Amino acid sequence: MKPSEFSVIGYGRFGRLMAGILSRYGTVYACDSKKFTPETGIQSVSVDEALKKQVIFLCIPISAIPGFLNENKDKFSPESTVIDTASVKSWPVKWLDEILPNIPHLGIHPLFGPDSYAENRVNLIILTPSEQYPELATFWRDIFQEWHFFTRILTPEEHDSSIAASQGLTHFIGNVLLTMKLPESKTPTKGYGMLRAVESFCSNDTPQLFRDMLMYNDHSSEMFRSFMKATHTVASLIRKETKTILKEKVIIGAMGDEGSFSHEAALQFIHDRQLVNAEVLCLTSAENVLEALELGKIQIGLLPIQNAVGGVVQETLSHLTGTRCKISGHFPFLVKQCLLSKPGFEGPPVSIHSHLQALRQCKSFLADHYPDVPLVEERDTAAAAFMLSSGAIPENAFVIAPETCVKLHNLKLVRAGIQDLDYNITDFISVIMDE
Repeated sequence: MKPSEFSVIGYGRFGRLMAGILSRYGTVYACDSKKFTPETGIQSVSVDEALKKQVIFLCIPISAIPGFLNENKDKFSPESTVIDTASVKSWPVKWLDEILPNIPHLGIHPLFGPDSYAENRVNLIILTPSEQYPELATFWRDIFQEWHFFTRILTPEEHDSSIAASQGLTHFIGNVLLTMKLPESKTPTKGYGMLRAVESFCSNDTPQLFRDMLMYNDHSSEMFRSFMKATHTVASLIRKETKTILKEKVIIGAMGDEGSFSHEAALQFIHDRQLVNAEVLCLTSAENVLEALELGKIQIGLLPIQNAVGGVVQETLSHLTGTRCKISGHFPFLVKQCLLSKPGFEGPPVSIHSHLQALRQCKSFLADHYPDVPLVEERDTAAAAFMLSSGAIPENAFVIAPETCVKLHNLKLVRAGIQDLDYNITDFISVIMDE
């Protein structure tokens, strides 16, 4: 039987649009956490009443979905169908599976919004069925097509992988352009007009929508890393330091041991700047890097300056003060923290060892999974891995280190990507002698 009674949870800009579309095909009820005046033909109701309707469309922020479902899970009618409209699908569908397993549910992503929807235009809806209720996808595909929408059925994983490279990248670039505040051009080119169009396209979206779109899509970090790497590769073509030292042999001092994130960042630095004659010297500490720079043993020093979670790297700041070195540039490096153990050891660990920054970056993960295990600060992540391999720390301990240390020190990967923030960016600076 075709539905004729709908409720819309969340009456923001998209909720208003969705309610207006649904009102052509049945009675629509709307509710929101804030006071609102509904459009003509839309009835305002309480949350409790909205959750009893035939079909319930969730039009709330992605980050608010699990809290809303948990808070109201006992209020949904077992006769209802719940349809999530978020712009990422894997997590919302998973939340519906876990929190409302006995309520029929479906994920959809309307690839249009208040600024792009129009009748008699290509308005596409992606349907992402739950494995618990696969039949809903074809049922609602037929309904949406009867309502003159184009449709496509994808798995939540297929959707998120694809949307990270299309919508995710578009909104990322659009927000960069908004931050730049592009000026009106006296020499407007077609390309500049396209950039302004992307900027305008994202101008009405909230910061929360942008954050949620990236943070709750597990494929966004790959897109983000690729974008940042490409940005700095292109930027390196016009950097002065690249031109002046490209043909000379360059020794770059990294603040870390072999296999550390600083070592990996130095290799990225060389690649991005096309320094074909460069090599990396792993010097462990900021003090060693700056001393080698002053003695002429290296031409460039690379030092981490701050991390999105761990904050400022005090070791770098304290040793920079009073030196004759100057900062010549900076670049971001995406850090993926990994939990490592000795081969054959299954845990639980007697202790967990790493650099202070790594321990900070994994604080929530460690508190959730190893609340009673002592955390031991070591001088470097890669050094901690070597210590575990060589027997300098207990064999039944874990370490947090880069994944490269698995092969380098014959260790086992217990779990990858344990950092609390998916976009775990560490900003590095390059330093040279001040002539």
